[in-house]
Amino acid sequence: MIDGAKLLVTIDEIVNEKQISRNLILESIKEGIKKAYEKHFDPEATIIVDIDQKTGQIKVEKELAVVKKVEDDLLEIGLKEAKTKYGEQITVDDKVYEPVNSEEFSRLAIFQVGQIIKQQIKEAEKDSIFDEYIAQKGHLMTGIVIAAEEKYLLVEVERTFAYISRRNLIFSDNYEVGQQITFLAEDIVKSKNAGQITGSRTSNDFLYRLLEREIPEIFEQVIEVKAIAREPGRRSKIAVYSTNENIDPIGACVGSRGSRINKVTAELQDEKIDICIYDENSQQFIINSLSPVKVISITTNDEGKEADVVVPDEQLSLAIGKGGSAAKLVAKLTKWKINIMSYSEALTNQIEILWNGNLTSEELTALQVKLKDKIKGKYLTNTSVPTVEMTVDLPVEEFEIIEEQMAEETMILNEEEYQVDDLSEAAPEVLAEEIQEIEKNISYFENEQLESQDEDEEINYDDYDDYYNQDK
Repeated sequence: MIDGAKLLVTIDEIVNEKQISRNLILESIKEGIKKAYEKHFDPEATIIVDIDQKTGQIKVEKELAVVKKVEDDLLEIGLKEAKTKYGEQITVDDKVYEPVNSEEFSRLAIFQVGQIIKQQIKEAEKDSIFDEYIAQKGHLMTGIVIAAEEKYLLVEVERTFAYISRRNLIFSDNYEVGQQITFLAEDIVKSKNAGQITGSRTSNDFLYRLLEREIPEIFEQVIEVKAIAREPGRRSKIAVYSTNENIDPIGACVGSRGSRINKVTAELQDEKIDICIYDENSQQFIINSLSPVKVISITTNDEGKEADVVVPDEQLSLAIGKGGSAAKLVAKLTKWKINIMSYSEALTNQIEILWNGNLTSEELTALQVKLKDKIKGKYLTNTSVPTVEMTVDLPVEEFEIIEEQMAEETMILNEEEYQVDDLSEAAPEVLAEEIQEIEKNISYFENEQLESQDEDEEINYDDYDDYYNQDK
C-alpha cells in the first residue's frame, strides 16, 4: 500500500521543516485514508486506521456487523463466515474488523492522503504561525518589502508575511522592494491569503513602541506615556509622567543632545515630537500640552470639557498651527475642546485676564520687549536674513523657512532669562501696540505665503470650532 519507511522519512522532514506536530501529521494521514474509502467505496462504512510509528506500516480495517442474513456486504458479514475468519466465539451483533487491501483502494488512498496532508500542512502552518506571532500583536516588527503595490506593501517577516495598507503608511513613506521596514503588528489573523499580519506606521501605538525601544525608562515603566496625539509624518505630542521624582521625564525622553528622540523622529520621516508633562489637573495639563507656547490665562468648563485659553499675540499662530493642526493635536492629547485667542483679542473683547497660566504680566512685558528688539535687530536690519525687498522673488518654500524662523523667535525663554527690573515699565497693552506696529513690516511674509499656497486655508478664528469637529 504505502511504503512505511518512506512515510516515516517524509513525516520527519515535514516536522523539521514546517515545525508541525508529528501527531498532527499522523492523524491527517489516518483522516485521508478514511475519506478515500468513504468517497470511493462506501460513505457509511466505519474505517479504522492504525500506523505503526516504528515501522511506518499502515493497517486499514473495515468494521462489519455480524448478522444471520447479509443484506449489505459492505457493512455486514454472515455469522458462519465470521466464525470461520475470526473464531467460534463470534456471535450475532458482534463487530469484526476486516483488512482493506485492494490495489484500487491503495492507489486512491495514496492520492487522497497526499491531498489531505498538503491541506493539513497549510492549516497547521497557519495555526503554528498564528500561535507564534499572536504574542507579538501590538509590538514592533521588521521585515523586507517583497511587493510594493498601489494600495499596499507586502512584507516578508521570518516565517510569514505582513500586509500594510497605504492608508497605514506615513504620507512620505516611499518603500521599494528589497528595503527593510519597521512597523507595528496591529493585528494577527488566520487568513487564506499570504498575509497573516496587518501592519501600521501611523498608529499612536507605533510611536509608543518606538519610544519604548529608544528610551529605557519608558521600557522599564519608570516613565509612563499617558497620552499621544499624532499627525503622522508631520507632528506629534506626547504627555509623559515620571514615577521617580529624581528623573526628569522630558530630559530622559530627549536624551543627550537629542540622541534618543532624534532616533524616533528619523524612523517617522522627521515627524516633529513635542513632549509635555502629564498632570491630573486638567488646567495644568492643557497649559503643559500647549508648550512651547505660554499661557496667560485659562478658564475651563469641566462639564463640557471646554477650555478658553489666552496666549501672547506673538505665539497665536504657533499655538494654532497651519490649518489648526497644532490646536487639534492639543485637543486630541487632552481630550478637551480648546478655544485659543490672543492677548490683544481678549482685551478687545473685555475678557477677564486671570493670569493663572505659566506667564505673568511681568514676563509678558519682558517677552514683548525682547521680541520687539529681536524683530527690529534681526528681521529689519540683519542683512543675513531676507528682508521684504529681498524675498519678492523667493519660492514658497523660502517663505515657510522664514515663518519657522520667526516662530522660533517667539519661543519663551526660561524664567532666569527675564530681567524684569531693567525693562520698560510700560503696560503690556502699550507694548502690544508697539509690537503690532513692528509686525506690519513683516506681515508681507505671511500674506505672500497664504496667497501662494492653495492648500493652506486662512484661519478664521470666528469659525475656530470647526477644527474640533474633525477627527475626534
